[in-house]
Amino acid sequence: MIYGRSLFHIVASLIILHLSGATKKGTEKQATSETQKSVQCGTWTKHADGGIFTSPNYPSKYPPDRECIYIIEAAPRQCIELYFDEKYSIEPSWECKFDHIEVRDGPFGFSPIIGRFCGQQNPPVIKSSGRFLWIKFFADGELESMGFSARYNFTPDPDFKDLGVLKPLPVCEFETGGPEGIVESVQITKEGKASASEAVDCKWYIRAPPRSKIYLRFLDYEMQNSNECKRNFVAVYDGSSAVEDLKAKFCSTVANDVMLRTGLGVIRMWADEGSRNSRFQMLFTSFQELNMEAAGADGPQMSRRVRLVRCSHTHLNGIQVCDSLRKTFPDTWYSAPHSHRLLPPLLQ
Repeated sequence: MIYGRSLFHIVASLIILHLSGATKKGTEKQATSETQKSVQCGTWTKHADGGIFTSPNYPSKYPPDRECIYIIEAAPRQCIELYFDEKYSIEPSWECKFDHIEVRDGPFGFSPIIGRFCGQQNPPVIKSSGRFLWIKFFADGELESMGFSARYNFTPDPDFKDLGVLKPLPVCEFETGGPEGIVESVQITKEGKASASEAVDCKWYIRAPPRSKIYLRFLDYEMQNSNECKRNFVAVYDGSSAVEDLKAKFCSTVANDVMLRTGLGVIRMWADEGSRNSRFQMLFTSFQELNMEAAGADGPQMSRRVRLVRCSHTHLNGIQVCDSLRKTFPDTWYSAPHSHRLLPPLLQ
């Protein structure tokens, strides 16, 4: 990805709400299993310096039972300012427990919360501390209102005011895959993607064999500017490099193993000019997660479904791959490669 100018990625997704056992205004809400095919979460336009997005149907009433997630990403060394139009109405409630807008300072639903908003008064100007804002719009099954329109723009990050505008970054992408392998930061200079003095935003695309998932294990990891995520980090994406598929992000002193739910993993390393001594080395191995019947204590009639992982390789460059998987997920049966022998769970 090249950051010669401000770029962003905004995502809107619809989640079907299962409201069971919750009461509101004396009305019992029943659980629902209905699947809605629409994923429309309003409209949005985007440009280099910002954009505009709205709730569904705005300025008409938004539909019931709707949850939309919007994630905004700015370029390195930039922050986000978010403004809500005065033409605004979200069903009011105590502490905004029902319909509401929730804004968080970061890319995740567990990032620090900035505020939860509802009612007739539009929220104040919201400013991120870094490159991301996570926004959720939630509507329950009752009392729809007009909704909202929000615009955002990108501003210089005050933490980097003395460093000026970031120079355009070199293209830095790698493709790999197969049953197992290693990706590492030294590839950047070895393969001539960037010089040792340039800021980098590099991605490694890892593709597993068909019907396989990916397990990632850090063999080496160190951030030159530890705990400064704006300056250096290693991130893991599951399924694509889009911000909504961000699985984990590491910028402190520890990086944990990661199991992906798909067969496409993306590793991303960001390091500014003063963080190029940051490094990582990561092992990836593919595995298949299957179901098998396991007889219960009283015979086959008590059979149950248990998880079975078929590991691709036992060793890679002296690393015990399957053993690492077993220790990470000790309640799972394993099938060793090139063998019909099953390895039982470590915890039973």
